[in-house]
Amino acid sequence: MDSQRPPAPDGGDITDRREEFERLSRETPRNLEAERAFVEGKIDLVRSDPNLTEEEKTRAIADLRRRLTPP
Repeated sequence: MDSQRPPAPDGGDITDRREEFERLSRETPRNLEAERAFVEGKIDLVRSDPNLTEEEKTRAIADLRRRLTPP
């Protein structure tokens, strides 16, 4: 067994499924409502982050809001 890879959980072979995942991701339609909810959640996290200054929060929130605007 290759010492660079951890053993598979079930003891079987590890298969690289990145190409399959990329194909499935391209074929799956976007869920704009879910994307909006995700970004809104990130905005809430930024607002409550005690490690950010008010200026950093303002910039981060502006960037996130831009992502909510459709291209």
